[in-house]
Amino acid sequence: MHLSYLSAQQIVQEISEIVGQHVNMMDSDGIIIASTDPSRVGHVHEGAKRIVEENLAELYVSPDMETATTRNGLNLPLNINGQVVGVVGITGRYEQVIGYGKIVKKMTEILLREGYEQDEKRLDQRVLNRFLEDWIIGDGLVRASVLAERGMRLGIDITLPRRVMIVSIKDSAHYINTSNGQKLIENVEKTVSEQAKREGGIILRNAGRQILLAVGRGDANIRNFALSLQRQVHRRFGISLCIGVDGHAEDLHKAYIKAQKAWRSAMYSADGIALYDQLCLEIFVEDVSKQSKKEYLHKVFTGCGYEEIRYWVGILNVYFSAEGSISQAAQQLYMHKNTFQYKLRKLEEITGYDVRLPSQAPILYMASNFFRDVENDLLLLDN
Repeated sequence: MHLSYLSAQQIVQEISEIVGQHVNMMDSDGIIIASTDPSRVGHVHEGAKRIVEENLAELYVSPDMETATTRNGLNLPLNINGQVVGVVGITGRYEQVIGYGKIVKKMTEILLREGYEQDEKRLDQRVLNRFLEDWIIGDGLVRASVLAERGMRLGIDITLPRRVMIVSIKDSAHYINTSNGQKLIENVEKTVSEQAKREGGIILRNAGRQILLAVGRGDANIRNFALSLQRQVHRRFGISLCIGVDGHAEDLHKAYIKAQKAWRSAMYSADGIALYDQLCLEIFVEDVSKQSKKEYLHKVFTGCGYEEIRYWVGILNVYFSAEGSISQAAQQLYMHKNTFQYKLRKLEEITGYDVRLPSQAPILYMASNFFRDVENDLLLLDN
């Protein structure tokens, strides 16, 4: 077992504050790796070397035994799983330290064991994440036999039918820049993860989203599951989720691509949930280059700068989320419906398109979809 400097230093600080004495920790080679006296770190502790080499239960260094690197105090071996992994030393005269020496030894071993278990969990999670990234996001199925073997070692059968869901917090940018916001995101993701695992799902966190592999189920069933996640998170945290669900695909990577398109659409849908098989125009949005999207926006919003386009796209998003209902859209914007009608007429004057007409609404709908992909580029150009 390897003792890391950071965890060892944290442990000696905690122990020292409790016992009121200088504390050192040495590794299995007798080198001081942590100490409340920083000048001692990196030196060889001869007493610790003797404990490890001679398998001693303890070693008291009396004042007459002191050297430049070994001070007066009690030294005790640290045993983890029957193996001596290091030594803890407490500076002081024997009668001062013997009373709590065994307690310090036990406390240190407990803290080391907990740290080791946490490190193992983190390592296991990294291995799992790498596997899931290869399987879902990468080209894992190109080497299907190798992937299947890796999955079996992790207790995952890649042949089972699964659905891909992408879950994120709506307007997450509002939370990521503060410690309280980060904590809120962490708690929301933990809630989603726990609920998914109870349903037999597998979770991968990627780029500020959670990719959820749900046990294979039909569209109605998986939509109900998505609604359940939304309600639970909103009830506990007052936060809305955006959830995109794949279309049916045997290849999990293709299912992920579909789920991603649905997720992007969900961010602007009325209820925050979108299934790929219910999408139409949104399917090819990602296939259009950014340059083409910017040209399209400047053609639709002729002569408008970033702030104007952003304002009118906001109006359009509300209109589309209300499924074309003037009264609902006006209510969401806290304005009279006549005022909202006036804004739509003004938008028609600027663009030449009336969003209320079925033949012209798709043009503006595509503009609102394109804007969210190139918003940052337009802002930079405008500055």
